[in-house]
Amino acid sequence: MTSERWDVVVVGSGFAASILARILARQGREVLLVERGAHPRFALGESTTPLANLTLERLARRWDLPDLWNLANWGRFKKSFPELGVGKKRGFTFYRHRAGEEFAPGPANESRLLVAASPKDALADTQWLRRDVDHHLVDAAVAAGVTYRDETRLDDIEIRSRGLRLAGMRRGESFRCTASFVVDASGPSGFLAHRLPIEQVPPPGPPRALVYGHFAGVEPFERESFEVGPYPDDWAAVHHLLEEGWMYQLRFDAGALGEGEGVSAGVVLADASEMRAEPAEVWRRRLARYPSLERQFAQAEPLRPIVALPNLRHRLVTSAGDRWALLPHTYGFFDPLYATGMAWSLAGVDRLAELFAAGRPTPGGLVRYDRLLRKEADHLEGLIEGAWRLMPHFPAFAAYSQLYFAAASYSEVRRRLWPEKEWTWDGFLGAEDKVISGWFEEIHHLPAEEVAGWVPKAIAPRNIAGLADPARRNLYPVDFEVLIERAGLLGWTEYAMREALPRLMGEE
Repeated sequence: MTSERWDVVVVGSGFAASILARILARQGREVLLVERGAHPRFALGESTTPLANLTLERLARRWDLPDLWNLANWGRFKKSFPELGVGKKRGFTFYRHRAGEEFAPGPANESRLLVAASPKDALADTQWLRRDVDHHLVDAAVAAGVTYRDETRLDDIEIRSRGLRLAGMRRGESFRCTASFVVDASGPSGFLAHRLPIEQVPPPGPPRALVYGHFAGVEPFERESFEVGPYPDDWAAVHHLLEEGWMYQLRFDAGALGEGEGVSAGVVLADASEMRAEPAEVWRRRLARYPSLERQFAQAEPLRPIVALPNLRHRLVTSAGDRWALLPHTYGFFDPLYATGMAWSLAGVDRLAELFAAGRPTPGGLVRYDRLLRKEADHLEGLIEGAWRLMPHFPAFAAYSQLYFAAASYSEVRRRLWPEKEWTWDGFLGAEDKVISGWFEEIHHLPAEEVAGWVPKAIAPRNIAGLADPARRNLYPVDFEVLIERAGLLGWTEYAMREALPRLMGEE
């Protein structure tokens, strides 16, 4: 096969890779998008957040990509893409279970926590059926001029003085190409990590495993006896905290995975040694330990074989080098606990797109990209490890989670108030905010019984959402009156904040 020449080769064709490839094509570059498999295909990472959606909206405006704008909340998604699978996500739901016991929320929701991310359904975040959305984004990239090669396995890369040479196989034939730059979006410790190679950073503590699948016939978990919350419990990223880890449940709208509502569910296990058994057996054992979950899944059927990742966490020592860069998910991943993955990946897309907009990324630009991702990785790893430490103590865990929600809501509102500001290089989730980053340094040393008392004082300078308030009984709506009262934390007047409400609600 004759060797092909490209300005940029993007390895992998998940949502972030396809969006970046399309932006680079819009900039006038010759772009090759390489996929080991073929679409449509299953992918993890299905839950969006307000920060992810704000970056989608920014990319849509910056690069004239209106479909990204329409993917950025549930109302626009349903209207614009009725053929794509999606679920409505109103917030984050947490339950604390004890093995062998029926779940009970407690008189004041001591074992239940709901934090809303949107004020109404039309503005809700989404659960993406990645099979559908990724396929749409690949097709959109091709329509924009990207060349797409599926069923292509890259085996080698050689760095030369004038470019990069890549080689592999495509559908049984040898494949070769050269590129001025390579972006690796092939997932955990992907192509470049093995071929350059790039050193791994050992995770703190033993490996954690994930066993997961898509299911039909999963009953809602919320019961009539539950105190009414700010949204229906199940239409959220639902987290069931277990004694050996935690389970996520993401519910899709009817028709996305078949005739009824489907659910994406997985269990993150602290002890990866359990994965010596078949994934379906590991799954059955988890349900059998928790009566409420076992009953919820009593009539459920897996829509694809239950599978496992024996080592969920990964991180590399660097994310960029001479004429190459990794997107965040390829560089590092820690846990889906607070659904940070999609937003962080889109932040990486935004940054690389801006580096290319000024020409081929310079060494200085790539150093800046790498340094920021390292700082953000430290930040996210600290967030996740602190949560795992406190999982056995639900009151402390619920209080600790307010750190995430305070950082996320503060970051989100700032972006909505100043959409014209250059947010591309702002540290993700407050990674460069001295107040926010300081939380995770200080709380690491606190015993569990002191966390609930410490959090309200710590988050006060950034608490624009009325979090850590015992009067809420662990049920937190989106409260614009609190935001107006605390406008001064953002340097605004109450009057100006009230005038900005349509923008803050995403209606402008």
